[in-house]
Amino acid sequence: MIKFPAFTVTVTREAGVWTAKVTDDLDGVTGAFKEFGDVDPGMRKIVANQTGLPPERFYLRWRYEFDDADATDLVRQYQEAARIAEEVTEWREGVRARLVATLNGQIPQRAIADLLGLSHQRVNQIARASVPTAAEVVEPGRWVPR
Repeated sequence: MIKFPAFTVTVTREAGVWTAKVTDDLDGVTGAFKEFGDVDPGMRKIVANQTGLPPERFYLRWRYEFDDADATDLVRQYQEAARIAEEVTEWREGVRARLVATLNGQIPQRAIADLLGLSHQRVNQIARASVPTAAEVVEPGRWVPR
């Protein structure tokens, strides 16, 4: 098994920007970012430049501190909840599209709209779009945090 180096990066909010600092091995390596979404890719690029390693050959361990309080657990929980919500949304939209495709022509689009809680115009849009080939099967409790 190949072991990749890992670096701890502490993220804070200072003077209106997101500041990220590597706190081990590369101590002192920092980056400043206007948007939170730029922190991860930006720090991967900075660490890659500093180490000479491609970004897929090292890990970043994230720590989030605000007003000297550790918010890492809450930030990670939120990120996981957002990821799960996105998966559930994609699943719902796929199942909805397959349901519309299945029922379209069997019952009126207004009835489908009533079933789904959508406008008949939205059902018509969905009916004209491409249909996913299969909907994911959901295991009970799959999206419940452990």
